[in-house]
Amino acid sequence: MLLVSAPVLGAPEKAALSKVIDTGWLTMGEQVRAFEQAFAEMHGAEDCVAVSSCTAALHLILYALGIGRGDEVLVPSMTFVATANAVLYVGATPVFVDIESADVPLMSIEQAEARCTSQTKAIILVHFAGYLANRKEWQTFARAHDLHLVEDAAHAPGLKEVGTYGAAAAFSFYGNKNMTTAEGGAVIARDPKLLATIRLARGHG
Repeated sequence: MLLVSAPVLGAPEKAALSKVIDTGWLTMGEQVRAFEQAFAEMHGAEDCVAVSSCTAALHLILYALGIGRGDEVLVPSMTFVATANAVLYVGATPVFVDIESADVPLMSIEQAEARCTSQTKAIILVHFAGYLANRKEWQTFARAHDLHLVEDAAHAPGLKEVGTYGAAAAFSFYGNKNMTTAEGGAVIARDPKLLATIRLARGHG
């Protein structure tokens, strides 16, 4: 068994959990809203939407962007399967793109250029292990091909520039992440209308 990481939990977390249990309101209460506001502020955003997982975050982003059947979405070949699954959830096709190298485990922009077609509608960049993709290069690429740029920031909460690349960013708070809520995720989107659509869809509309 190779362990990824262990969560650091103690008395403050136990006290916070007990406080929530004592309110009798276990989901979508005041603490969730306070968390959304604090997480958004940490990333210089106006607001964010908390969801059940990073997978759900990616799914809702693609849904809100109108990605669907007949569309293609570029995803890195080195990522967790959820990145590609979220594309399948909206009926689109994930197109795998190789990484730059073993030393730079991020999607290759040259390979992305080669895999782009008239059906390509979006790119999901994965900031793998906290390595940040080159924002300026990918923004230029996305504009040139008229593509939505989405960040899978499961490994990168709190890093400077995360959530500023394109349409939206998805975060993970799974138990082995550097910031955990046991399960959970979040979406940051700079467009208030897009974020409102995601918030509405989170509760099944």
